[in-house]
Amino acid sequence: MDIFLRKKVIVMFSYIQILDKNASIFKGYVDYEFSDDALSITMIRGAKTLHRIKIPLDEITDLFINGYYGSEEISFIYQSQKYRFFNTGYGESSYFKNRISKMVTA
Repeated sequence: MDIFLRKKVIVMFSYIQILDKNASIFKGYVDYEFSDDALSITMIRGAKTLHRIKIPLDEITDLFINGYYGSEEISFIYQSQKYRFFNTGYGESSYFKNRISKMVTA
């Protein structure tokens, strides 16, 4: 019998916008998770997975955390696209902010 040990992974859910210089590329809900060196984002529509993006944390620039109508907006730039996360869930905003802040500035 093979035994595989997996790290505990927390998958969170959030509303995001992805913007390039000209227009919005994606607006909607995503599942996301942090690994040792990356942020993995899965874009979803209902039960359908649309697209997955794996963002190496050392390639994130312009990290910005700001209050936004009673919740928090966390944004950053990756490959000339702006990712804006709007976190409103219980504990989600703190989790995301703490993880991305520690990992990007490390």
